[in-house]
Amino acid sequence: MIKICTLLAAVVLWSTPAGTNAGDDWKNKVKGKWEIAIPDAPEGYRQFICEIKENKEKIIVADIKGEEINIKEQKFTEKNRTLTASFYAGEYVDVTIWEEKGVVKGTVDTSMGKLNCRFKKAAEKKEK
Repeated sequence: MIKICTLLAAVVLWSTPAGTNAGDDWKNKVKGKWEIAIPDAPEGYRQFICEIKENKEKIIVADIKGEEINIKEQKFTEKNRTLTASFYAGEYVDVTIWEEKGVVKGTVDTSMGKLNCRFKKAAEKKEK
């Protein structure tokens, strides 16, 4: 009987994700400072710097800066391992961001259709 209980306990512990935030691991891969390129977007809307983070209320927000826009604390909605937001960037757009096999990806749904985003980790400036 002790062997069966020990075996069951081992199975339960083995199948339980490590840490309380194991399911949020994808969010940790998406968070950070990114250089975003949208090659098919109109001039002035092709290059952005975006910092994705959690605010004090544990809501994912982003600061987005580009040639034509400067958005602070844009709230994103989490659903099915994706982040989505709608905001004005020359026109109203819907943005979707996700992590897939260690790569952050995204699309912007515009009047021109869905445009793919390329994410590249922004280089961290070293303090002197």
